[in-house]
Amino acid sequence: MTIETLNPRNAAWPATLGIGTVLGSLALACVFPFAAFATLAALTLDRRTGIALVSAVWAANQAVGFLLMSFPWDAQAVGHGIAILAATLAGFGVARMVSTRVGDNGLVKGIAALVSAFVTYEVLLAAYAQVGGGAENFSAEIVSGVALNDGLWFAGLMAVRFVIAQTSGQKILSAKA
Repeated sequence: MTIETLNPRNAAWPATLGIGTVLGSLALACVFPFAAFATLAALTLDRRTGIALVSAVWAANQAVGFLLMSFPWDAQAVGHGIAILAATLAGFGVARMVSTRVGDNGLVKGIAALVSAFVTYEVLLAAYAQVGGGAENFSAEIVSGVALNDGLWFAGLMAVRFVIAQTSGQKILSAKA
């Protein structure tokens, strides 16, 4: 999907992800499911649109955090925000790569892409936390809670994607170069 082909019939999916971003950012703030959104973009959008969407999701989340939820305007918070963007974009790229190497089974493709994006995202953030602070946030208990959160968001939004695809005639998984 490119900007030129964005019409009301196929704009429902990006709009859904946008609305989910704002609501999720307000509800979850620091536990926003970036890996799930990166995977959804990787599986359903072309590369350019996916990168734009992932970047917009990050920007909206940061705007909500800094402007509405009073995130501190300090080097550590800004550094973490930039690290989140880098980790999310890397997760997007890895999810796209993995999804092209998995067979045609949509369920297997989706799970493999989500797991790979999540691991990439968490490993990069944990590495950044070693120098930027916050390494204590990567305990098994916290990471498993974040994984569950991402999994639930992914499943819920894929259900919405299924409904949108059925009503618009689109493929459920439709990523292209």
